[in-house]
Amino acid sequence: MTAHIEVTTPTCNLSESPPRRGSAALGLPERPPRLSTFSHLDLNDSGEGKHAVGCSVGMLVLLSLPRMATNMAWSAQWAALGPYLGTMLPPFAVQLTQLIGPLSGILVAPTIGVLSDRSQSKWGRRRPFLVYGAVTSAACWTLMGFTRELGELLGDSGDHRSWTAWLTILFYTWMDITVNVVQTPAFLIIADFAGDRQTLGASIGQASSTLGSIWVAGYIYIFGAAHLTLRWFLGMLSVTMLASVGAVCMLAKEETHTSKNLELELELDEEAPSALNRISVAFASIFHGLKTLPRMLVAYCVVFFCIEFGFTAYNGNKGQFFGIEVFGGNSTDADVCAPNHCAEDQKRYNDGVQIAGGLADLLFNVLGYLYSWILPLLVYHVGARWVITVACIPQALLMVMVFTKVVAVDVTIVALTAITQATIFTLIVPIIIHVFGTSAQVGMYVGAVNSANCVGQLLNFLVGAALVETSLGYALPVFVGGALSFLGALISLGFLRIDMHSM
Repeated sequence: MTAHIEVTTPTCNLSESPPRRGSAALGLPERPPRLSTFSHLDLNDSGEGKHAVGCSVGMLVLLSLPRMATNMAWSAQWAALGPYLGTMLPPFAVQLTQLIGPLSGILVAPTIGVLSDRSQSKWGRRRPFLVYGAVTSAACWTLMGFTRELGELLGDSGDHRSWTAWLTILFYTWMDITVNVVQTPAFLIIADFAGDRQTLGASIGQASSTLGSIWVAGYIYIFGAAHLTLRWFLGMLSVTMLASVGAVCMLAKEETHTSKNLELELELDEEAPSALNRISVAFASIFHGLKTLPRMLVAYCVVFFCIEFGFTAYNGNKGQFFGIEVFGGNSTDADVCAPNHCAEDQKRYNDGVQIAGGLADLLFNVLGYLYSWILPLLVYHVGARWVITVACIPQALLMVMVFTKVVAVDVTIVALTAITQATIFTLIVPIIIHVFGTSAQVGMYVGAVNSANCVGQLLNFLVGAALVETSLGYALPVFVGGALSFLGALISLGFLRIDMHSM
């Protein structure tokens, strides 16, 4: 016999909604998604509504800390682990290794969303996954800091570092999986506590996420390239992940209680599914979630795909774009020439790379952080549809950036793309809850929508190598990224029929 356990968050005084009987396989509600503007109302069968009161802003800030830690991890992949792999592997191998991230996101994110929604743990739905992901990520980073020593123990010597390279790829994969285990519950626990203030909660989460990027950029600014002090850098990631998740798990109490349909399930005398069965059902839910997405969420996924393809097209080539296309530099041996012995074109290349990874990124993150705090007001007054549509325009300006060599203009355009990124990521959960209601099990759909981001990155990695081989060089992928972003704006305007003004 089993007791079906649901988790509520008494700290926020969330109202309980009547039980919904769903699919025996996936635990999905049979009731169709609600497209009402008043998404903050949980409507029962008699038509009565209950207001789901959100928790305090201070509590939302606390709950957003794991978002900061996960974004630090993703920033670390771009800033430290990519260059570290580049010292041991040819460029095509580094490109193939970077495919691991999007692939793991496509598979892991929706699976963890389903498992956490259906979790019957006495510790709550989200916290067990947060703890498991944080501990295993910290263990991965600890071992990754000793890849050179482990490689030498296995037989590496001199310039022959095949074992070190393979171990780094192994830990890279491990990290992608475990950080995704943290990321989806980190989104969902904010939604659990936010009540009727989903946009505010998601905006605070996005602001915290941006702080993670600023933290990594600050480390690199103070201590230099992260792969040169890799062990200390990874130690910082481990401490931040464990501390942030630990604070949330200790202070954000999820209360477990037996659901109202317990007696029915006891009468049915159903056997508890095995762990393997639960995982296999969760994997199957990936395809179910994508097939059953309402039309409005399909439109949002397409917009999300276009935006993330466009941003990855710039972000993956920003150093080369500024160094070669804007500054007119030469990348050949620019990373190994001594500061006083570099040729003039090598110096220009290094100056461009420094601008791309320094000033441009810093302005991008600062603007994104500030914008995240005003986004709820924009949604409240203008509506989510118009906010998303207009927010796509700054990233579409990447097309303009290709035709200008004025550094100030290019850096300004890069900074403005923060508006696009902050908007599209912040509104994932609020829009899903607007469609399905605050009491629905939306973990699978959060993962499914996030998969659009991963597919955009994946496709960009696959075609990016071919785009840079044309006569336009690194300008072409950036132009294509701007064009896809403009297409996302048109799709949002024409097909994203959503009337959401909730904060």
